[in-house]
Amino acid sequence: MAVPLHSLAGMRISRCPHVAAVARSSAGFSLLELLTVVGIIGTMAAVSVPVLQGAIAHAKLRGASSSLAGLIQSGRMQAVKRNRTLTVHFARQGGVPFAFAKDATDPSTVPGSDLQVQLGGSAFQVAVPTGADAASLTSTILSYTPLNYPDLPSFNPRGLPCKYVSGVCTPAGFVYYMTDTSHVHAWTAVSISPGGRIKQWLWDGRTWMD
Repeated sequence: MAVPLHSLAGMRISRCPHVAAVARSSAGFSLLELLTVVGIIGTMAAVSVPVLQGAIAHAKLRGASSSLAGLIQSGRMQAVKRNRTLTVHFARQGGVPFAFAKDATDPSTVPGSDLQVQLGGSAFQVAVPTGADAASLTSTILSYTPLNYPDLPSFNPRGLPCKYVSGVCTPAGFVYYMTDTSHVHAWTAVSISPGGRIKQWLWDGRTWMD
């Protein structure tokens, strides 16, 4: 039914609340709101990036220690299988650290067809940790006093670790440390007990964990 135009003259036309809300929401963000969001993102990035870098460094070192532990175990098994004394050596080629195992009587230092493994481009081997970044694994933790790099671990035909010098292999335990050149607080270690047990360790910033 048509409404006469003169009847509409006194009517007040109100705006739909839903339409008004849509109009307000389409206005966008204010400069203050944008700056607040950017500040929050920047703060989160500043906090998370160092944590992420540390996690990556620890993952790399864990991989390097796993590779080293695997090579040492393989060298031990080969010593028993071949009924010979084998020595694990450490070297760097092209700036990349690696480890290899060969007959204790072999004077060469370049791995040919010997057992060998790369330890990772950013891994760096040290004799013992220095400074406040990490502490050494003590005899209290290990239950034996270990030898460190540059002393090299050998395995006699029975698979027991020893220090080989001039045809004599003296029973011993060992521990080798590695750090990551991209993250100074990241440390890992591989220990070899006098009984031949090979174990990996990771420094958590306060103590060594296995």
